[in-house]
Amino acid sequence: NEFSSLRANICIEVLAALIVISTMLIIYVVFRVTTSMTKPILQLLDVMKDVNRMRISNETITKLSRYSVSCREVDSVYQTMEILFKVVQIANSAFFSGDLEVAYQVSRDSLCLFTRLDNKKAIAVASNNLGNIMLTIYRTMKASGKEKICGLSKSDVIGKGTYYYAKSIKLGEDDYDQFYNKQGWSEECLVFMQYLANRYFNRAMFFLTTSGDSDNQNEAETLGFRDLQIASDMDVEVVDQCLEMGFKINKVERHELMTSRVRGLLSLVEIGYSPDELSIEDQINDIYQNLNKAMTNPSHELFKDISVAGRMQKLDTELIKYFSQVKNDTINAAKAAIRMLIEDEYIFPDAEQEAIKMLLTYMNTAEVGNRPKDNNGCIVQGLEGVIETLELECAQRAQDSSYSTLRTSASSSISRTSSVYKSLGVKESPLSTRENMVDNSSFRRQSGRGDVTMELF
Repeated sequence: NEFSSLRANICIEVLAALIVISTMLIIYVVFRVTTSMTKPILQLLDVMKDVNRMRISNETITKLSRYSVSCREVDSVYQTMEILFKVVQIANSAFFSGDLEVAYQVSRDSLCLFTRLDNKKAIAVASNNLGNIMLTIYRTMKASGKEKICGLSKSDVIGKGTYYYAKSIKLGEDDYDQFYNKQGWSEECLVFMQYLANRYFNRAMFFLTTSGDSDNQNEAETLGFRDLQIASDMDVEVVDQCLEMGFKINKVERHELMTSRVRGLLSLVEIGYSPDELSIEDQINDIYQNLNKAMTNPSHELFKDISVAGRMQKLDTELIKYFSQVKNDTINAAKAAIRMLIEDEYIFPDAEQEAIKMLLTYMNTAEVGNRPKDNNGCIVQGLEGVIETLELECAQRAQDSSYSTLRTSASSSISRTSSVYKSLGVKESPLSTRENMVDNSSFRRQSGRGDVTMELF
């Protein structure tokens, strides 16, 4: 009996040990499986929060491209998000490279895909970008005299652009109202307000630029000036609310945004609108005073990535246009141009082109007593040669970027979306060949103006 009792106790202890070990093993396995599933899901949740707040950063992109391997469903969501994000990036890169045909095709197909996915924020972003593409196509038509680009006539461009902007602004207003009703003047709400202000400004640029070919010019101009006022009011409101609520203002983004606004207003002056209607002088003065104030502090955040000289060059580029177009003052415009050419060791290519063109204009228009003697035309010929060289170099840089890196990346990434397009019934448009492209240099000049805001979702 004692022996049997001992054996029973040993068996019970062994069984208890096995149960404990098995339980711990099961807990460990469940923990690992749960962690492998929840960690990527939590990362994806963070990404979606950034997307919803329209705060896409390098960290967000890293989360998309370097996620932990999880179950097949979660992996599929990550891959889809990454592909969709890259598709928008490719379209934007094509736009700024002057490859508007690729930008238009990719953005149009993306909008179809986002519509089938019912992703309203992505629909709004793609619609805004397509509106900007329509504006650039119209500008290129006016500059080149072409009747059709990408198979679109001027009336097609105006109609599509109006629709795209209306869709983008309507969805943006809905998102803004939702955030405001839930959170009031939160930081995310103000981010949405700024995006909405950008869309209103983009549409204002479109209405005012295309008004001459619209069915009702007076109505288009009225709507354009109304959108300009809305954008201006929102710009001021965002700053005021940030200061009142104690939110930090990104001064670099703010400076570049206001500079972009000035570029847009100068573009409108260029096509005949009155500077007084646009209040452009006040905005120029604000940027100039803010930059002068920042220059007293060499460690200011404005000069973290771009030096003081670089910031001055960007401002001088706009001052050249301001003096020559608004004030009809070629002397001060030439002074702003010569300053960067003489004082700065390095010059941005676009700033250098604008400066040289201004000096050429000055030589051709200034009175004889106010300009250097050029009896044989050597100075004018030299300036013309420099401008031609700079334009060729600019075209070559953009061509190398567009046709080697961009188009290879586009073909690779878009081919990965084929299954997504097919599963949703979206018909893909083939990328155009280089032979079918039309005057990319003219596209590039218009898309590089920097007066409208392209978005990422």
